[in-house]
Amino acid sequence: MKRVYKLAAGVFLLSQAFSGAALAVPVTLSGDTVDYTFDDALLGLFGPASLSGDTLYFTPVAFQAESLNGAGFALTKSTMNIEVSAHDGWSFSNMALSEQGDYLLLGASSTADVTGQIRVRDVANPLADMTASIQSSAPLDQTGLPTTNWDAGAEIDLSAWNGTQTVNVTVQNLLLTSTTGASSLAFVDKKFVGLTPTLAAISPVPEAHTYATMLAGLGLIGWKIGRRRNSLSPR
Repeated sequence: MKRVYKLAAGVFLLSQAFSGAALAVPVTLSGDTVDYTFDDALLGLFGPASLSGDTLYFTPVAFQAESLNGAGFALTKSTMNIEVSAHDGWSFSNMALSEQGDYLLLGASSTADVTGQIRVRDVANPLADMTASIQSSAPLDQTGLPTTNWDAGAEIDLSAWNGTQTVNVTVQNLLLTSTTGASSLAFVDKKFVGLTPTLAAISPVPEAHTYATMLAGLGLIGWKIGRRRNSLSPR
């Protein structure tokens, strides 16, 4: 009987290991000059990823926050991590994030906000990172029907890192609504998130044997010029 229990326990643990591995699926999408690598089981409310050129984008369908009739604050949040690698001959100079959605405010006490942060970390030097806050282009303060569109973004200049080719990008998104009185409603929805890097071409650096060949060639040219001058000089 004990042997049966041990066998059953082993089968259970093995099935759990395989099911856990199935949940963690690393995915790589290749753009024109960059590759994006991420775990598609850890994208949270962002939903499935798509790629157009070098822009990785998401079209979430359930990323929203709402507060009704004086319920107070309602917060919806989600965070994702993505590794971005430049193709050979390219390095990062900028990372831009753009977002879009809509909102609805009914009642004088209703509010909605969009915020968050983008953090870019140099994989070759993990202690080096840069951050920028996600900010809407205009206040979310229009009341009444119909819904009102909003857009937001953040941008980080990476040119100071001088030749970085692999970075980790963390995108943290927060949607916030609030109502404090009766007959009030606040709703905000995120419908698009796009991540777009800007890259610069890396100038090729000659290898050591190339320098040696160049020096040898210059030396040979100098020797020939010297011989020619000696042969032309009067004796």
